[in-house]
Amino acid sequence: MIPTPQGKPGRADPPARRIAIIGGGLSGTLFALHMLRDHPRVPVCLDLIEPRETLGAGLAYDTANPLLRINVSAARMALFEEDRTHFDQWLRARGLPEDPEAARPDGTLFPRRGLFGAYVAELLARHAAGASGSRVRHVRDMARSVVAAPQPAFAVSLAGGETVTADMVVLATSHPPPALPAPLRHLPPQATARLLGNPWDSRALAAIPATARVVVLGTGLTGCDVIALLRGQGHAGPIVGLSRHGLLPRARTTLPVEAFGDFTTAPATDALSLLRRVRGLMAECAAGGRPWEDVIDAMRKQAFVLWNALPPHERRRALRHLRAFWDVHRFQCAPQIDDALRAAQAAGQLEIVAATLLGVETAPDGSLALELHPRHADAIARRRLRADFVVNCTGPAHGGVLRSNPLLGGMAAAGMLTADATGLGLAVDARAHLLRPDGSAWPRLFVVGPLARGTFGELMGLPQISMQPRALAAHVAEMLAA
Repeated sequence: MIPTPQGKPGRADPPARRIAIIGGGLSGTLFALHMLRDHPRVPVCLDLIEPRETLGAGLAYDTANPLLRINVSAARMALFEEDRTHFDQWLRARGLPEDPEAARPDGTLFPRRGLFGAYVAELLARHAAGASGSRVRHVRDMARSVVAAPQPAFAVSLAGGETVTADMVVLATSHPPPALPAPLRHLPPQATARLLGNPWDSRALAAIPATARVVVLGTGLTGCDVIALLRGQGHAGPIVGLSRHGLLPRARTTLPVEAFGDFTTAPATDALSLLRRVRGLMAECAAGGRPWEDVIDAMRKQAFVLWNALPPHERRRALRHLRAFWDVHRFQCAPQIDDALRAAQAAGQLEIVAATLLGVETAPDGSLALELHPRHADAIARRRLRADFVVNCTGPAHGGVLRSNPLLGGMAAAGMLTADATGLGLAVDARAHLLRPDGSAWPRLFVVGPLARGTFGELMGLPQISMQPRALAAHVAEMLAA
């Protein structure tokens, strides 16, 4: 429960502006937190529209499963640049009685994901309770439409029938669900029970028989989590991790990581030049005994400049050819998850297959027969793979968000927004203002979180997810103060 602070009697406070934040996951909650924490003299009424019971957890951290862990050490889960170990200190002050396996041999902490969600929620509640002249309201509902209104600027209609009026709106909607690969979209009804389209459906995962043959589509972080979850619930049957490149997240270094490389001076203007610069810097790291993660850290911090130096066609080229390699270097597993995968491979239970899914048929016993084209094989080469269950872990379908999200689809149909040209989400400008189809910016309608990464370049890892809402909070506060 978020308290609603009351002003002192007789105090002549300026009227608080109303801001509707659609989505109370991590990005939306961080925007609210930074408005209260960084700009206490700017009075605001914040309506966080979020159907979940807890604010700040979102899709990633709204889990009580003990096997799901944050994938970087707690000391690097920084919400505040000036106090980068705040979360680590918060955990150690608790003593972690609920998570004794969080500590690693080197002393670092890789806690359960649910603890980070609890941390963010506690921070917001604390700053809301201490706010003077501002208030935060958790609206447990879903937004159905946003329309421009003469006074105030917007009206947000909710599924439950309420209408929230606001001077500004911040879109902080969750990741869209993964899209099914084309061969799986038209399975007969009797076969759909064998297909898990939502990898986070814990009940469906728990219902998979322990000896079943399971194919996990996608070998990124989500696929790795699902494989670890299956093993954690005692799964003994064979598991195949299937992806086009057959790449697993790279193992985490034990060396300290410090950004190395300059991508902003004379930035590369084509994908190939950028790749050559990355390889050259990694070679320098190897020669100097530094981990290659130093280069990735520099790219992460300089992502806005290096990404926007590429023209749109080169951004699409980079996504098409380099994204899989970026993902496995940028997003590494928690050590506990990585240990589970390596153990499954060593035991012969887990096979990683690099291939393209060409088709799916239903076998007489009800299982699924997958037809694959192995990577690097000749054009006519094929492989058949039998699966009792298939779990779709291909990642959020940001490019199809206007189809999967009724709110955003309705706003697009009304001419209020458009998709980003790279297929990463919504079109926004450099200050996070939402763009109309004609390229003009809404002065009081914004986007925070991964759906803005077509402009910002890297809004999936926590440091960037925290920095962008904080920058937007500063921009909004400046607008309101003016």
